[in-house]
Amino acid sequence: MIEEIITYLTKTYAPSVILPYGSYASGTNNQDSDFDALVVTDRPGSGHDSSMVAGVRLDVFLYPPQHFQEAFDPEEIVQIFDGTPVVDQEGLGAELLRRVGAYLDAYQAKPRERVAQDVAWCGKMARRCQRGDPEGFYRWHWLLRDSLEIYYDLRGRYFFGPKKALAVMEREDPISYRLYAQALAKLDQAALEAWTGRMEELLENG
Repeated sequence: MIEEIITYLTKTYAPSVILPYGSYASGTNNQDSDFDALVVTDRPGSGHDSSMVAGVRLDVFLYPPQHFQEAFDPEEIVQIFDGTPVVDQEGLGAELLRRVGAYLDAYQAKPRERVAQDVAWCGKMARRCQRGDPEGFYRWHWLLRDSLEIYYDLRGRYFFGPKKALAVMEREDPISYRLYAQALAKLDQAALEAWTGRMEELLENG
């Protein structure tokens, strides 16, 4: 399957770099996973390929070589951090991984005062969710979405998105994972307040 995708990308784009990342790179892919990759090519294109190849949906971002010859923000491609080049004709793929790695090594956590404000916001939002009207339910979903990233700010860790964030939380902090999962599963005020209370506890315990 992966060989078919690489063959398709090679024939379609004649790339100097094919750098898969995400679930197919780490071997954690399942039947719903996209094939994520960064491709560097001289051929003109839309900048993104979402074709279906070998039964797998592609999520491939296309860049011309000159894009990386100019100053660029590594945050733009930070998702490649766990990738491995399968094509890297001039070493650009390895250089991009090095630059992203250096960016992550230099990552500075949010100031504690800012994180405390965000945790307080979560508690306030949880109380406003009790309204039981459309605005209250909107706030409910807003809180559940944003609080995962706030949890990572509490941990002083970079937030790579929900899939990786939840996997790390389940492995490293099963209590928080259980409470967050329960809050996600249903519109239950007690479960929501247990989750926001957990974040307040983590903040207090430093």
